[in-house]
Amino acid sequence: MAGMRAIERGATRNEEALKLIRACLDLVEQLVRVSENVKAPDIETTLNVLNRAGAELDADEGSPPAATAAIRNAMARLESVRSEIAPTKPPPLTR
Repeated sequence: MAGMRAIERGATRNEEALKLIRACLDLVEQLVRVSENVKAPDIETTLNVLNRAGAELDADEGSPPAATAAIRNAMARLESVRSEIAPTKPPPLTR
């Protein structure tokens, strides 16, 4: 939401950046809706999409830095969730 507000408050409204942020928000909302069934590969796919979106926003000179920061923040939170749900390897058996 912060990224969308940043784009809307900009001197010139960047419709492409707004669509990109909205699509990313939709992906994250989808993960929230199915949160009980989310697996690490789901998060990995979403992270890949957000990473590409962030790169596109970085390349777009009309995109406010807050929009890119919002994408990066969402990625950091997803990475945290991914580490929480990733299966851990059991310690090696000792004899």
